Amino acid sequence: MIKEKSEIREMLLRLESSRRRILQPQFTALGLSLGQGQARILNTLLTQDHITQKELADRCRLDVTTMSRTIDKMEEAGLLNRLRRPDCRRSFLIELTEAGRTKAQEVHACFSSLDECIWQGFDRQEMETLLEILKKININLEERQQ
Repeated sequence: MIKEKSEIREMLLRLESSRRRILQPQFTALGLSLGQGQARILNTLLTQDHITQKELADRCRLDVTTMSRTIDKMEEAGLLNRLRRPDCRRSFLIELTEAGRTKAQEVHACFSSLDECIWQGFDRQEMETLLEILKKININLEERQQ
């Protein structure tokens, strides 16, 4: 039984902390940094390659400045390329290199393993109920930001 609403907030913080502790060593072993969104970028590009930097930032929920700096680092590391768009000189399409695709598949495997860990012992209905609750929380927080 919940004694106070703050217990839910605290549990969400603990969950995020646990998630980071599990993923951090895996991403470090892959040569990635957890805080800059590199893993999220790779995983997103694995799903859909050749998207604009703005689209990628939106999908990864990263601000444009962070995205730009992170893409610079990832391009230097040989994980992705910026391609000029023929229809717009100021916009680039972002694509994975072969090395980036390999790294993205490794990242995807890390996320899949974490998903299996999280959902162990849950049935489909419990997962759907929790997802709906988390969506409501997210809506409440996003409305507060406006």
